Amino acid sequence: MKNKTGMSKLRRKIVITFLVITAATAGISSLLDFLIEKLEPFFTQSDTRMFTVVPIFFFLYIANYILAGFVFYFIVRKAIRNESERQVRENNLMYAAVAHDLKTPLTSIQGFSKALADDKIPEAEKNEIYDIISKKSTRMNDLVDLLFEYSQLGTAEYKPSLTDIDVAELMRGIIADNYNDLEEHGIDVDVHIPDSPIMINADKRDISRALSNLVINTYKHNPSGITFYIRVEREGDKCVITLADTGNEIPQGMDIFEPFVTENSARTTGGGTGLGLAITKRVIERHGGSITLTHKIPGYTKAFIVKLKCK
Repeated sequence: MKNKTGMSKLRRKIVITFLVITAATAGISSLLDFLIEKLEPFFTQSDTRMFTVVPIFFFLYIANYILAGFVFYFIVRKAIRNESERQVRENNLMYAAVAHDLKTPLTSIQGFSKALADDKIPEAEKNEIYDIISKKSTRMNDLVDLLFEYSQLGTAEYKPSLTDIDVAELMRGIIADNYNDLEEHGIDVDVHIPDSPIMINADKRDISRALSNLVINTYKHNPSGITFYIRVEREGDKCVITLADTGNEIPQGMDIFEPFVTENSARTTGGGTGLGLAITKRVIERHGGSITLTHKIPGYTKAFIVKLKCK
């Protein structure tokens, strides 16, 4: 998403530069017109001075527009170069994060596989090692799948299959699907979802995945015994979904929606890749909605607020 923000800023800068240079060029042209108009009474058609002054003013007109073109070109070229360099740096950071998240389980798999091949693992421990290898390889596969999904959502080819969805019913289903996990973590769920339908036009699979990520994160990245608050309501032409909890705080200023950004900045626990919220944000924005993180709901450490257009 910074790419999207960066491109938006670049477009704004180009438009503003164009308008400023156009206004400046028009102003200089008007000034030249004014000077010619003021000087005209001092010359006659037979005055040789006129044949010297007129070409000078003609040259100034041409130079004015040529200079404006060059200034616009150099400013835009510099802005595009800076944005390209920023995107390259951002991609390099993402590739480094991918390599980090793949290297850790891969190193474990290589080590355990080598130990098994050399028959250094006692027979009684082999099943446990096989299970570790299976979990590590599954994690690697999940990461690759998440990367593919995140990349696909950022392309122009992504076309959601839109249908009419009752988001109130959808959220009830998501809570029901995750209720056992929430209960196992001792999470007190406070649900406020109206019985009447709140209809949106969305891709059911994608929007369900996006909202499920927010619910799953509640028990995956918080301690047990917290309170989880869920509200679905209609505000004008917007469907507003609020998911708040009393769990771990997210530091102010951390862009949690960027890929590979997690509360664990060192990323040593293996608890998450940081792709879930990045995918959630892309899905919601591709549906014309928005998601924000707030710390301003009384009694809760944080809250995610999703807004989608109602029918």
